[in-house]
Amino acid sequence: MDAVVIDRVIEHEIAYSEMIAQNERTEFCTFLYAPTAPDYRDGNRAIGLRLAGKSAEWIAQQVVSYYSERGLRPIADVDPIAEEQGIGDALRAGGLAPTGGDRLLMRYALDIPPIVPDSPSVIEQISNETGLGEASEWIETAVADDVGWPEEAMWRTVAECEARFKCCRLYLAKLNSEPAGACDLFEHANWARLESVVTRPELRRRGIAASLVTRAVTDSLSHGNKETYLYCEPGGAAERLYCRLGFEPWYRNLFQQHRG
Repeated sequence: MDAVVIDRVIEHEIAYSEMIAQNERTEFCTFLYAPTAPDYRDGNRAIGLRLAGKSAEWIAQQVVSYYSERGLRPIADVDPIAEEQGIGDALRAGGLAPTGGDRLLMRYALDIPPIVPDSPSVIEQISNETGLGEASEWIETAVADDVGWPEEAMWRTVAECEARFKCCRLYLAKLNSEPAGACDLFEHANWARLESVVTRPELRRRGIAASLVTRAVTDSLSHGNKETYLYCEPGGAAERLYCRLGFEPWYRNLFQQHRG
């Protein structure tokens, strides 16, 4: 992946984060800060780190100071360019440790939509939330995997912000008229990002996720987006599903997140 594409992905990350986070741009990075969800790491991080005439050590100290002043753990995403510039080494020397776990960036590789899968589900596009409950079923479905877990409240806040964000198109799968799965498509500057692909646990293996992704990709292509991409864990069922639908691996661990 070349530098132009890396910077384009970073810009898309920043634009997507605006559904929940404030952003403060400097000459050496963009700080993301989501005061309504302090535990949401993707909304509270420094991204797009570049030397910009400063030393790597100075930049690392600015990252630590920015989040420490707000009562948060310092978090920074190090991309290949920042790593080459020594910023990753400076962050690690300053006490930020890279997190474990791999994250695979995948792009849709075809010029035509996926073949519509054989599934009993019906996919609906849901209106964005305005406070009148338009997206209440979508929100409840999007957090179906998180109910009862310690981070349920945080992921519900994220889902509510996504539901209100007008750049996100919301899709709800229904089975026998009941909500069965959800996803959204974030569109910005002729690129699209597929997010929050969820199937209710008791309704899996019925083609629901495939139907959701197929609808979102079909819409993305019809809107003229040059790239349609998503993130997933490598080597699992999700990656196999996306490959069957026409996605291909684009970059493994494009961002290596570091936390204090």
